[in-house]
Amino acid sequence: MPPKKSTWKIAGVIGDPIDHSLSPHFQNALFTSCGLKVLYLPFLVKPEHLGKFLKQAKESRFLGLNITIPHKETILKYLDQIDETALKIGAVNTVVFRRGLLVGYNTDAPGYVQSLKNETGFVPKNKTVLLLGAGGAARAILYILAQQGAYQIYLANRTVSKAVLLAKRFKRFFPKTAMEPLPLTSHSLSKILPSVDLLVNATSIGMGGTQGTKIPLERLPHRSVISDLVYRPILTPLLSQAKRRGLKIHPGWGLLLSQGALSFELWTGIVPRLDIMKKALLDALVLRFINSAPNLFTQD
Repeated sequence: MPPKKSTWKIAGVIGDPIDHSLSPHFQNALFTSCGLKVLYLPFLVKPEHLGKFLKQAKESRFLGLNITIPHKETILKYLDQIDETALKIGAVNTVVFRRGLLVGYNTDAPGYVQSLKNETGFVPKNKTVLLLGAGGAARAILYILAQQGAYQIYLANRTVSKAVLLAKRFKRFFPKTAMEPLPLTSHSLSKILPSVDLLVNATSIGMGGTQGTKIPLERLPHRSVISDLVYRPILTPLLSQAKRRGLKIHPGWGLLLSQGALSFELWTGIVPRLDIMKKALLDALVLRFINSAPNLFTQD
């Protein structure tokens, strides 16, 4: 008799780089807790190989994918169907393999505002926001904050032309929200910080502890919330600086969990247990920290 075909399916996250991703830790914990035969893996996919990878995945036993840098925008042209919200945002972070079709969604947008409200109590309506970055993640944050009624959103990016295009695109959907592009420099930020209620870092600055443009946080009002989408380290340089100044902070792991939970539900139809996800993620973050700083835990 021929051997039985495996009933296991594959899910995963694709990006370049991908070593930093902690999604496999909590997604595999979820699949196991639900008794599902799904293995979630990280895939290093170079931009020039994206189409080939998706074609091979479509022909294999894939359940779904998460999408990270730099594929959130370029993946759209390879998809068979795109959810309306993801289409408006112009970025996809979740793909569902459904009846031979690749269907794209964006769970960053609802996941972000859900996490922000749960962890800080911040409500975007009638607030002023400073958003750093103009990539796929920034698109999702801009969309959801404007949808939630933000009064003013400043878009700061090193390449100002990208921020200009982003403001022009989303102003069509949200004419009541003022959107102003500006360069990502200490000088330009210093002028608008006294009016900012929420500062969001949607760039990769801070990943692995890297430093970027110095932001004069002392000019922010005490009510301000500092949100960083970077989740490793838990306290990025920006969040550490904000905490020292007594400002309320919103670490990136909150978004990572919320968007991951929504992705899991799209793939399986099951509402996941956030406590299982959170424990697996925080355990992984602690382990990464210990492995990256062994000298802190050894004696002379």
